[in-house]
Amino acid sequence: MIAPMFSRLRNVLLVGGVLGLLSACAGLSDGGDRLAQCSSLIDRVDQRIADKQVGDAEAAPISGFPYLRVNRFLASFRDDMGEMARFDEWIRRLRALDREGRSVELQNLGTGDIILMVDECAEMLLARDFKDAAFQSRLLTAARPPQHYNDWVRAAGLYPLTHFGVALGFDRWKAENLPTFGEDPSMWSASETRYTLPTRSDLSSSDVAAFISLSAQNALGIPDVTGSVLMRMAKAYAPVFAVEETSAADKLGRPHWSSDGVIPRTDPNDPVVYVRLAHTRMDGEVLPQLVYTVWFPERPKEGVFDILGGALDGLVWRVTLDRQGRPLVYDSFHSCGCYHLFFPTDLVQRVHIAEDSDLREEPLTPMQAPHLQEGERLVLHVASGSHYLRGLSVTPSWEDAKTLRVVDEHASPEFGLRSAKAEGGTRRSLFAPDGIVAGTERTERFILWPMGISSPGAMRQWGTHATAFVGTRHADDPYLFDEAFKR
Repeated sequence: MIAPMFSRLRNVLLVGGVLGLLSACAGLSDGGDRLAQCSSLIDRVDQRIADKQVGDAEAAPISGFPYLRVNRFLASFRDDMGEMARFDEWIRRLRALDREGRSVELQNLGTGDIILMVDECAEMLLARDFKDAAFQSRLLTAARPPQHYNDWVRAAGLYPLTHFGVALGFDRWKAENLPTFGEDPSMWSASETRYTLPTRSDLSSSDVAAFISLSAQNALGIPDVTGSVLMRMAKAYAPVFAVEETSAADKLGRPHWSSDGVIPRTDPNDPVVYVRLAHTRMDGEVLPQLVYTVWFPERPKEGVFDILGGALDGLVWRVTLDRQGRPLVYDSFHSCGCYHLFFPTDLVQRVHIAEDSDLREEPLTPMQAPHLQEGERLVLHVASGSHYLRGLSVTPSWEDAKTLRVVDEHASPEFGLRSAKAEGGTRRSLFAPDGIVAGTERTERFILWPMGISSPGAMRQWGTHATAFVGTRHADDPYLFDEAFKR
């Protein structure tokens, strides 16, 4: 099977006209050292991906292991391997991250036909390296979580001094915006447009608990709810987005690239909610999270001195469930990583952490989440223009809401917005190789750069959200909830 594989690979690349990879194929003979050929091929493919700027930032490549990638969640298991079955399961998941990332990159490179062949090469290299007695120790050392704070930039920006001004600005923002959570949400209803998923879910909490339990039957105890089950769960816990609509900037829509490929736009005729499964670690358990993301065309500028406005604006809502299928904590942030807010249910309480006693940004909890009765749904009240979340309420009925088309962010070929159809039948990610959406830069980056975050205010990809300017915090930190909330 191997020899025909390389023969087909040569033909695909020749027909596709991918000139930058022809040299990688030249050595793929039917004989010789195929492992060396595989290694060379993956090196050349990676170089071509880098040259064409189609890299995917959702998971980070692991130095010295070009067939594996890691995210913050899987990196958290590095010191928790124990028996060999746990390490094998961990490896399988690192491979899955690389497989998905390469699928995205090769599709956007225009060489999607070679995905399976490159994957076979990656499996061969893994099998070879796995026999090395030092493989496990080398990998555990190398598989470090990606970081989205740059200490060198903080040093150059005199962070020990400049962070005082940013902390004061954060306090002003809290004073101006958090009081709305104490207001009566009914006062906004006349100017709001409601959006939510199309139908009620047929799942009970016991059904959800069973799905979580069954899907967690692996050596790491990670719930793997996918496919139609994930979509049914997404319907069960989906909020209603009640958006104060005063202009076209407040209409939800599907992001896409404009014809010039420079500024991202949204299609208001196709309102979409993107759903993904994520995980957190809390009280010694791995818990599932449902992540919902909607997009607005822009945050309109309020004047020439507005440093926060710009193209595209995304709002993320996350539901963290316990193993019984009960919401423990809700949280929300914008797709820039800004304005991170937490809403604990009555099953948990916010506990004191170190950030509460210094200038670092603490996990903000402006209100406790309303308790939901059977058949009720949370309503997220979203302000016009800024798209700040300004209140939560409960509704037993949402038939008057506009329908949001639901998209699974892990489903191919789009993988959410990581490989969408573009002009001329090509594919393109909404996100650049650093995870930032080009064209969404905000003027605030010229002020906040000393905080060490790349392009503050710009929209960015899942896995790249730094959510605190003062201090450090990532939205996908696997211990974020374990530290700040206790059951």
